[in-house]
Amino acid sequence: MIQAGNIRVLGAGITAHATALLLSQQGWRVQLSAPPQRQHDASVRDIRAYAINHRSRATLSACGVWPAHDQAPWITPVRQMRVFGDTTGQLFLDPPSINPPQLTEPRDPVAWMVEVPALEDALLEACQSSDGIATDGVDSTRSTITPDLTVVCEGQTSMHDGFERNKITYPHRAIAARVRASLPHEGVAQQWFDGERILALLPIGGATGSDLAVVWSVPTTEQQHWLANTSETGTAPLAAELTAQSRNTLGTLHMTAGPVGFPLSVGQVNRWFEGQTVLVGDAAHTIHPLAGQGLNLGLADVQTLADCLATRQRWEAASAPRLMRRYERQRRADTQALQWATHGLFHLFTNDLTRQTPMAWLRNTGLSAFNALSSLKRWAQQQAMGN
Repeated sequence: MIQAGNIRVLGAGITAHATALLLSQQGWRVQLSAPPQRQHDASVRDIRAYAINHRSRATLSACGVWPAHDQAPWITPVRQMRVFGDTTGQLFLDPPSINPPQLTEPRDPVAWMVEVPALEDALLEACQSSDGIATDGVDSTRSTITPDLTVVCEGQTSMHDGFERNKITYPHRAIAARVRASLPHEGVAQQWFDGERILALLPIGGATGSDLAVVWSVPTTEQQHWLANTSETGTAPLAAELTAQSRNTLGTLHMTAGPVGFPLSVGQVNRWFEGQTVLVGDAAHTIHPLAGQGLNLGLADVQTLADCLATRQRWEAASAPRLMRRYERQRRADTQALQWATHGLFHLFTNDLTRQTPMAWLRNTGLSAFNALSSLKRWAQQQAMGN
């Protein structure tokens, strides 16, 4: 292990804590500084659930917070993903057959759904227990070290000189909520494109549970309607609408938490590093949640940055352009590819022109054709899994 210098990590979420843990393991002295908490953080924290792919699982294992054999009440394995078009199109994603056929052990799931509060608490506890990490405390931006490198994790970067964000704001906004279904989810994540909206029901509460995390992308005026309506009449009308939008697949849905609204955008900064500052996670990029890859992109940033810093020569600074350029080059390409794939899929199903009969037939036929192409589907699944 190289005798390292000082690194300051700005952030209070999953990517910030994962960054601090991985870098402290390399011998860096890490100062973890939390930005001021946003007013809505407390309500959003209890509702969010994230999909973790195989690469992110490996990163969290390296941080020391992923339980052995995936056994924890806050982790739900996703054994299948089902995507439905607005007419007959459908796509089913199963775990690729990566084990030899003679093995009888069950295959790894497609992904894992994790409860955000539990994962955040596990990472924070690990940071507080680490001798190599000093924390400023909540809502503090002071630093007790002179950093060789500052890693900005999560949040907007307008307060940092030298960074500009190229961002497209969607005409949709998202509604996040928790529901309980009258039928068990059986570890299946499901998504529906209905021509104007995109609804995802994500299994939580364990493999045999019936609780689901909701992410519903709807036109802005519709989001405003539902948020205002639930404050006046309660959550029953929204739950009934979600039941109808999910085509009664899981029976009747009942609201257990939420709803909470948040904006949707896709974008990336013009540069990922400047001087002694480098960006990670939401500070560098945003993406539509329809693919469930937002946190996975952030954790891939964390792992790649740590891998690049691990190659530092003794005479190099942590912010050496050679290291930072390698990090930016690797992450920019992967991020852009996924951003524009999800951006194209969003417009393919929600654009007014593509809702015309010929285009609707074409996209739904294409979705089903992709489902039938096993080799292409297997490749796409491996990409989504982070392999």
